[in-house]
Amino acid sequence: MRSPRAAGAHASGEPAAPRTVVSARPAPDRTTVSASRPRRTALVTLVAASRPFSWVNTALPFLAGALLVDRHLTAVAVAGTLYFTLPYNLLLYGVNDLFDHASDVRNPRKGSLEGALVPPSMAQSLWALVVLTNLPLLALLVALGGLRVAPVLALTVGIALAYSAPPLRTKVRPGLDSLTSALHFALPVAVGMIAAGRDPAELPWSGFAAFVAWGIASHALGAVQDIAYDRAAGMGSVATVLGARRTAAISLVGYLAAVVVAASTGPAGALAALIVLPYALLPLPLLARPDEVRAHRAWRSFLSLNLLAGFLLTQLLLRYWNVTTWTPFDLLAWLAALGAGVVALDVALNAALLRRPADRHGPLPSLTVVVAAHGEATGLRATLDALAAQDYPGLQIVVAEDDATAATASVAASVPGPHAVLRCPSKPGGWSGRSWAAWCGARAATTELVLFVDADTVLAPGAAAALAGELAARDLDLVSGVPRYRLGGHTARVLAPGFPMFLFGFLPLWPVSRTLGRPAALAFAHGSLMLVRREAYLAVGGHSVNPSSEREGPDLARAVARAGRRVGLVEGTSLGSTHHETGPEVAEAWRRTLDASVGHSLPALLLTLALETAAWLLPVALLPVAAAAALGAVRLPDAWPGIPPALAASLPFALLLVAQLTLVARRQLPASAIAWSPLTALATLVLQARGAWSDMPDRPITWPGRGMAPAVAALAAPTATAVATPVVSAPWDGREDTR
Repeated sequence: MRSPRAAGAHASGEPAAPRTVVSARPAPDRTTVSASRPRRTALVTLVAASRPFSWVNTALPFLAGALLVDRHLTAVAVAGTLYFTLPYNLLLYGVNDLFDHASDVRNPRKGSLEGALVPPSMAQSLWALVVLTNLPLLALLVALGGLRVAPVLALTVGIALAYSAPPLRTKVRPGLDSLTSALHFALPVAVGMIAAGRDPAELPWSGFAAFVAWGIASHALGAVQDIAYDRAAGMGSVATVLGARRTAAISLVGYLAAVVVAASTGPAGALAALIVLPYALLPLPLLARPDEVRAHRAWRSFLSLNLLAGFLLTQLLLRYWNVTTWTPFDLLAWLAALGAGVVALDVALNAALLRRPADRHGPLPSLTVVVAAHGEATGLRATLDALAAQDYPGLQIVVAEDDATAATASVAASVPGPHAVLRCPSKPGGWSGRSWAAWCGARAATTELVLFVDADTVLAPGAAAALAGELAARDLDLVSGVPRYRLGGHTARVLAPGFPMFLFGFLPLWPVSRTLGRPAALAFAHGSLMLVRREAYLAVGGHSVNPSSEREGPDLARAVARAGRRVGLVEGTSLGSTHHETGPEVAEAWRRTLDASVGHSLPALLLTLALETAAWLLPVALLPVAAAAALGAVRLPDAWPGIPPALAASLPFALLLVAQLTLVARRQLPASAIAWSPLTALATLVLQARGAWSDMPDRPITWPGRGMAPAVAALAAPTATAVATPVVSAPWDGREDTR
């Protein structure tokens, strides 16, 4: 039985009313905002106000400070670690949320892991819980750590209170806000060291200064996203005074200062500096274009990066304390085995479990193929010839063109077959050219099904019928296939295999194929080949859900899945192929997709690049080491007990080779792709990193061989006169951009 349709779909099948996306505006009245948020009990609200996600930022610094002095897990170390979780963070953030309620109620981020709404009516409960959780552990810390810890504890608590509570309220005093915020995280280190027995005069002041510089930079980064809300509430901050761009510059300088100071403290400090260095990337997008979306994205990346950096710093400390005894060879061998093992397993699972299209059964529904073209003539002829050869009764073909050019129209007109050129109106702001063309074409269609095909994708003769059969057999609303990659020139032959290496080696596509798009976060579709029920597409908003998306396939699949509808994915090697002709096309494709694929998250991007390096390059780099060890030319420590070092160094390459052979066989790649794979991997990593870097400036997205200038022609078809519902992005607060 077909799953119920999502509530709220218009009976006519038309999409909902125009939607406006606003960066930051004065909020509705407090009652309206509060009513829209989920209700919580008072205790849950107060615990949420302590930011449990951020407890690690204060508890671990204390524990690290204590263990730097006394390597044993003493009672004072346990008591202090417990104090710097809920009690201290409730004092710090709970009091902050109480006095910031007038600003927070306007802020859509509050009520999430980034903070709670603590209304004045909860003040008595908040203070009672602060006293109840703080005083006993503070007294215990003084009892266990001695009177010498009392002054620094008093300073820590006093600065935490002074940050938010009147009369000092340093958080609204520009300059003091960043300094006192930094001390919230640096002082627990000092407390830990002094509580464990270190004399205050012997504290590592250089390391302390690096931590303070990091804290100042982090506060400045977080302040940028709240500029509009703080100004609306009449609150000051370093960001409301200096503006977004200058505050981002302070953040950058602070992170770089932390790196330099940490590196100057010795070998361990130099390694710590390398771990901290990625933080300096967070403010860079705001220097290029300071807006709220980028500011919030940078802050979310900061929160995630804390977990990654904390894990790495913990491993560094454990090695420094000789708790662990790994050598550089151990680390490289383990990383190579982990990376190659993950890739080999994912490739094998995708090869074995990714569904093949179902056999065709019964009559085929009416179908329109929408070819989203953007001023592209190259490859369009082959695409249209293949569509004309489809074995599909009553097939309609529409070339949706968002950038009217004589070349595209000439190619489309010269190809015989049942297709028409649909010239879209001028592309609204906030839309990518590809999404706009696809949206125009789908709105103009009148058939039950719509098949989206890229202008450089050539379908096999029965592909459309096979996808329609799969849609019907599994009662889906969207089904997609991943076509094979046709390789053009010599450069593309080296670079293009990076796409299947990434797709099938790092993305778990097979669960999507089996679970009908559940959970929605894992739903996936390949933008070059997607079949949808038009009714479902319009009901969920189609491409207008995320009109600026650079990965419209996965975004559309997730929108469909979130609406409770069914999403499928099939092995598309037999369905057709997509063509990358030149190296610049491949480079531009990586620029468009990777950063968006990891959610514009810096930690996710760094982890992806690191895992790709470990999987594709480290096994090859370890081969000469394995050979030298086998010949007795070098002596290596045992990376794994009972396994000779030469075997440990060569095992990752064996896993990688299995993955490569599987990819070549299943994706119909030339055998030469195996020989070229190290160069392919290296070039892919360079292009991915370059693409993520070039995405920081505000430059328009381009597509292979053509720009995306807005079209000026009117729609040719009378049925498409009201083709789209624009999504307008309101300006953030122009004052920041000029500073």
